Amino acid sequence: MATWPELDAIPEGYYAVLDPHAVGTMTYWRRVRTAKAETLRPWPAKAWHGPAVPRRADLPELREDRDLFVAAWQETYLAYLGDVAALIAARPEVAARCFSSLCIRCWSCGRPLLDKTSKTYGIGPDCRAGTDPVVLARYCTPAVGRAHAACLAAGRSA
Repeated sequence: MATWPELDAIPEGYYAVLDPHAVGTMTYWRRVRTAKAETLRPWPAKAWHGPAVPRRADLPELREDRDLFVAAWQETYLAYLGDVAALIAARPEVAARCFSSLCIRCWSCGRPLLDKTSKTYGIGPDCRAGTDPVVLARYCTPAVGRAHAACLAAGRSA
């Protein structure tokens, strides 16, 4: 799979952004670095976002026409992934927090958040270890941070 310059600005992790081609649809992504490639993959693993995969019945019969059809679809899909990567790269912390608030998972590693403090910050205890709480507070969106702080003060679950 191709790489995009935007991927360099995106750390490994989980992200949620609005679909650039489908108004009102949230998409979920995982930034993956492997020995073979650096890419974005839909989350969870079997999810699909972007242009529909052509069905076998949609493919032209002639091999040359089929190759052109598949190449055109791949270009469309890579352009879509480039648009998603640009959205995430513009504000990766916001996309990661959005994922954690919607999925109740750590924005860094994707594991479930179980305790109140982790839900307040959107990051689990292992990933936030050694980080100053003041710095963590800056990463929380103010409205969500205030709502979670009010829940903590009242002794309720976030």
